[in-house]
Amino acid sequence: MWTTSRYAHKETRETARQWARLLDRPYVARGKHTIMQLAAFARRKGENRICVVEEKNNRPAVLSVITVNETGEWERAATWEIQYESEDPVERAV
Repeated sequence: MWTTSRYAHKETRETARQWARLLDRPYVARGKHTIMQLAAFARRKGENRICVVEEKNNRPAVLSVITVNETGEWERAATWEIQYESEDPVERAV
């Protein structure tokens, strides 16, 4: 499942949507949802991972992966800095 940090800029939301579409995974609009609420939603949908696109200066900057176990408990599994190579939000992330 893919989402963004809270109150994300349009470009960050679009990047998360495109990656979700590319990988055939669901995208959930973050809004005011907490990670705990997203984890519960992920479990109901059969997902065991939440990929969160976080931003800096209104641009996608970090990809965090959160794992969710069968009871809905979650933990941050990995974090990567997003590197840019082009202006296309999907193609520019390495």
